[in-house]
Amino acid sequence: MNFKARRLYGPTVLAGLAIGGFAFLAAGRVWGSAQVVASGLPSDTVTVTGTEALPVASALALVIVAGSIAVLAASARIRRIVGAVLVITGVVGTVLAFRYDGPLLDALSTAVKESPAFTGTNTPDVFSMTSWPIIVAADFMLAAILGVLVVKYGPEWPTMGRKYDSPSAKASAEDPDSESDLWNALDDGRDPTQ
Repeated sequence: MNFKARRLYGPTVLAGLAIGGFAFLAAGRVWGSAQVVASGLPSDTVTVTGTEALPVASALALVIVAGSIAVLAASARIRRIVGAVLVITGVVGTVLAFRYDGPLLDALSTAVKESPAFTGTNTPDVFSMTSWPIIVAADFMLAAILGVLVVKYGPEWPTMGRKYDSPSAKASAEDPDSESDLWNALDDGRDPTQ
């Protein structure tokens, strides 16, 4: 096994969990706000979170977390598939997060119309946006890079031993099928219980 690949195993899994968790957290933060002012009514500040503007961001962040956990339990072949899913999720999330302005402005317009200070003619001139969408996009970019690492080095990483397999999988993996096979295994000097 490549020593460099082995050293990347733990940090890649932990980074995937952290990146997915932080992207999920950032998607729940306020991405934009607007002040609705009407004469004779109290002003109202409306806010829109990333989950309201771009609901798929939270779902993609959870895919990254689940994929990072799956790397621990997956076989060498399945890790390549998990890595490819992480790459696709990261790329799609990056593109969507960088194109946040349209969905965010739509969500803010809806929030303004639902505001108690909205009279039908007093749309706000100023919409302020935070940096959370850029942070989410950067998280998804990093997730795509981690996915590439999983595709490249994942098959070389250690996998769980056979003792974690289900009893039916263990039974099908064993050579002896009958009592006579057990005795033959002992005659050949093999331990039939392993």
